Amino acid sequence: MRRSKPKPWATSARASRQARGYGRAHEQMRERVLVEEPLCRECQAHGRVSATEIADHIIPLSEGGCGERSNYQGLCRDCSNAKTAKEAQRARKRRRG
Repeated sequence: MRRSKPKPWATSARASRQARGYGRAHEQMRERVLVEEPLCRECQAHGRVSATEIADHIIPLSEGGCGERSNYQGLCRDCSNAKTAKEAQRARKRRRG
């Protein structure tokens, strides 16, 4: 029997969701944020109205943030994507030194 090549997406150096801090407690907090903040916090700050889709860590776990409610905010997908892009840019700068 011939073995196929491993698929790049099947093996990853990235840790599991639980290992990265996104286990059961995060899922419960996510549900709480979606109920408590039905509208995107960032959109509201700019006079727009959009539904919350993402329970976002204000300070990312990778930058020392915690899993407490005070570090969560509700964001729409567009605002979350924009924030994530800025965070990724900061991470690249840190890696470069």
